Amino acid sequence: MPGKIIKHSITVLALFLVFSAPVFGFGKAEEEAAVAMNPEWALCITAFDVSSLPLPQQILGDLLMRRLAKSITDVHHRVRISDEYSYYRDLAWVRALEDAGKKLAAKRAERDLLIYKGYPGWRYKSELKTVDAAIKTLDEEYQKAEEAVMTIEYEPVFILTQENTGGLFPDPPSTGGEYHFCTNKKADAFVSGKISEFHGRIFLRIRMYTLYTRSFEYEDSFIFSTDDMGMVEDEMVGRLMAAISGAPASAISVKTDPENAVILVKENYAGQGDTGIREYPPGPVNVTAFADGYNSSSVSVDLAAGELTELQFKLQPVPKTSFDINFPNHDGASIYEGSLYMGMAPLTITTPVNQFEYIHAETPAGDRTAVIFRAGQTRDVVTLPIAIPAGKDKKPLDTARRKYYGAWTHVWIALPVAFLLSGITLNYQNAYTMSLDPDMYDTYQTLSNVTTGAWIVFSAVMVESIYRVLRYGSTASKSVPKIAK
Repeated sequence: MPGKIIKHSITVLALFLVFSAPVFGFGKAEEEAAVAMNPEWALCITAFDVSSLPLPQQILGDLLMRRLAKSITDVHHRVRISDEYSYYRDLAWVRALEDAGKKLAAKRAERDLLIYKGYPGWRYKSELKTVDAAIKTLDEEYQKAEEAVMTIEYEPVFILTQENTGGLFPDPPSTGGEYHFCTNKKADAFVSGKISEFHGRIFLRIRMYTLYTRSFEYEDSFIFSTDDMGMVEDEMVGRLMAAISGAPASAISVKTDPENAVILVKENYAGQGDTGIREYPPGPVNVTAFADGYNSSSVSVDLAAGELTELQFKLQPVPKTSFDINFPNHDGASIYEGSLYMGMAPLTITTPVNQFEYIHAETPAGDRTAVIFRAGQTRDVVTLPIAIPAGKDKKPLDTARRKYYGAWTHVWIALPVAFLLSGITLNYQNAYTMSLDPDMYDTYQTLSNVTTGAWIVFSAVMVESIYRVLRYGSTASKSVPKIAK
C-alpha cells in the first residue's frame, strides 16, 4: 500500500512539473521582453543669430541650418554615458512615482468627500468599502513604483524634432530658459549658433545644450571665407555629429600619386595630394581622387570610432596617342583643337585615346575646314578635307537661319492683315446688302480686291517659309564637319 501511494505521488508530481513548466517559461519570457524606456534622443536645431551680418549675407544662417539638418540625420543612435543613463533612469523613476502618488492622493481625497455626499448609511458603507479596496490597490502600486528599478535604453535612436523635420527652426531660448525650452519642445538637446563678421571673414560659434547636464555640453567656433564654406560645413557637421553620437570620432588620412591630384571626401574638397589627418563621425564615407591626364579613382570605406583610416591612391595615366594633321597645299594654316590654338600645319597632336576631337583649320586667306574623329581609331595621319573658299559665304548656316526666321516673321505679319481686311470687307458687304447704297458698293468692291491681294501675298509668304525650312535643314546638314574614317 505505501508503495502504491508513493508511486501515485510521483506521477502527480511529474504531471505538475510538466504542466507548470510552460507557465514559468512564459513568465520568464515576459520578463525578458520588457521594453527599455526612453528609446529616442531628440535634437532641436534653432535659428542661427545673423543679426550682426550685413543684410545680403544673412542668408548664410539659413544655408548652414538646412545643411546641418540634412547631414545630421547620418547619426543613427546616441551612446549614453553613465551620468546620462543615471539621469534618465532617475527621471523615469520620479515620474512613475509621481504618477502613482497622484492617483493615490486623488482616491484618498475621494474617500474623504464621501461623508459629504449625503448617502444613506448602507450606501455610504458600500461606497466606503469600494474606495478602501481601490486605495489599498493604489498603495501597493505606489510601493512597487517606489521599489522599481527602471530600464533605460543605452543606445536610443537619434531623431530631429517635428519642427526641424518640417523645415522650421524656432528661435533659441533666452538665457536661463534653456531647460524649459527643451521640455516644451520635447527635445533632449538643442543646437544654437551665432554668425558674425570678423575682419572680412565669417566667424561661426555653435553650441549644444543637453537636458541631462542642464548646460552647454559642446561648444565650437570656426573662422572662414565664403569660398571655404563647403569645407567648413563638412567639418562643422562632422564635429557636431561626433558630439551627438556620444562615440569617439574617427579620422582619415588620404595621400595620392601624383601629388597634384584633387581629393574629395564625402563629395567635398579635402585637399590636394595629402589631406593630413581629418576627423569625421564614424560610418561610411566616399573618397575620390582625380587629376588631369589620369584616370580618376573612388573608394567607399567604413570609418570606425576612435580609429585612423589611411588611404593611398596611385592614379593610372590616361593612355595617349599621337597623330599628324595633314592639310594638303595649305602649309602654314592655323590649326585649332576645339577653340584652343595648337600651331601651324603640318602639326603633330597628342591626345587621350578614344577621345572625340574636333580639329578645324583656317588659312591666311580665310579659307576654313574642320573634321571630327575619335583619337586612336584613325590612322596616324588625319587629313583635313578641302577648305571652304574665302570668297563664298563664310557662314551659310547663319544666313539660312536668318532668312528662315525672317520668312516666318513675314507670315505672322501677312496673316493678321489678311484676316483683318477680310473682316472689314465682310462688314461692308453686309452694310451694302441692307442699304443698297451705290457708294457703299464701290467701297465694298475696293476692299474685296485689297483683301484678295492680301491673301495672295500671304500665300506667297507661306511658300517662301516652306522653302526656307527646307533650305535651313539642307544647309545645317552640309555644315556638319566630316568624320574621319
